[in-house]
Amino acid sequence: MKAKVLLILPSDKFLHRQILEGILTYGREHGLWQFHFETGDRYDQALGKGRNWGCSGIIAMVRERSQLAELLALEKPSVLINPPSPLGGRQKATPPPHAVYVNRNQEDVGKTAAEYFLERGYKQFAFVGTPQAALWCERRLNGFSKRLADAGFSCNVYTARATAAAYDFSLDADAISSWLKKLHPGTALYATRDRRALQVLGICSDIGISVPETISVLSTDNDEVLCESTSPSLSSIFLNGENCGQLCARILDRLLRKRKVEPFVDLAFPQVITRQSTDSTLIPDPFLAKALAIVRNDLSVPHTIDEIARTLNVSNRTLELKARLVLGRTLKEEIDGIRLNEAVRLLSNSSEAIAKIATMCGFCGASHLNTRFKAVFGYGPSVFRYQDPR
Repeated sequence: MKAKVLLILPSDKFLHRQILEGILTYGREHGLWQFHFETGDRYDQALGKGRNWGCSGIIAMVRERSQLAELLALEKPSVLINPPSPLGGRQKATPPPHAVYVNRNQEDVGKTAAEYFLERGYKQFAFVGTPQAALWCERRLNGFSKRLADAGFSCNVYTARATAAAYDFSLDADAISSWLKKLHPGTALYATRDRRALQVLGICSDIGISVPETISVLSTDNDEVLCESTSPSLSSIFLNGENCGQLCARILDRLLRKRKVEPFVDLAFPQVITRQSTDSTLIPDPFLAKALAIVRNDLSVPHTIDEIARTLNVSNRTLELKARLVLGRTLKEEIDGIRLNEAVRLLSNSSEAIAKIATMCGFCGASHLNTRFKAVFGYGPSVFRYQDPR
């Protein structure tokens, strides 16, 4: 059906842009919808333009109770994302018939991070939130720390606040650096957003903390450009903003058609996308951890066991004994597995030539990569070849 939809969404975050894309996709595919987009920074201006434009429905992300009251007062079919309770605190107030509240349980996001680490056998945990206070961040911390407490573990929380650091991460880099140095080796760290996690990874690299061998890092949003651009690549919780946007648009469509809708809708449970920053067995031996960190730091360099042993000032035999004791396999087998896993990831997620991927992962060439794939998997690397979905 035809509809004039006012969208009030912030556009500065990756997840919010995903939600917007989902809404626009639904509007294109399921109706002759026209959109008027406001970033949501000034609700009074957005609502004024919505009235003058004659909007027939609204999808908005709501931050303040005053904004919620203004939107509800328009008495337009409305889908309101993460609205604050009109009653304050955690109490729920049922929306009027023309509105639906769509919420994500932020505690579940934190709980997902905790369970992901617990399943991998970690016993030391840390949390890095936003530079400035944010309710959604506090709720993720609550979910994370509560699940850990239920399992008998505590959480080391970076608590320093520097509001200006939201725009310039360097302002609290020294404080984070000092805090990271005090964490126990083998700590599982949850940073509540990808951009914050990238800051942590950068600082770890600067001060010589290996990831994931010494500290594993997980974040939220799964911004693929950010997660894949860092070394090691960043594991992140996928919230599927595009699916959220399509859900919001579908609910608004039902409201516009005067069909029955539930007053409250909870978004789907989050999913972890594992990449290199957590893709490691917890390695308690510092020499072995450093040996694997040397390899992961630049897979394109075909390090030999001799070279690694000389760098660490230990014998080949010592390294091999440690590998068999801790990993249950030779160091060469472990390094080969790391290279093969990265080759599979690149083959599955990029269109780079197989020969280039072989070089990037430390193999002598496409023929060498092909031989190793057939020996390990029983077939060549082309089976994992990226397929362009267009």
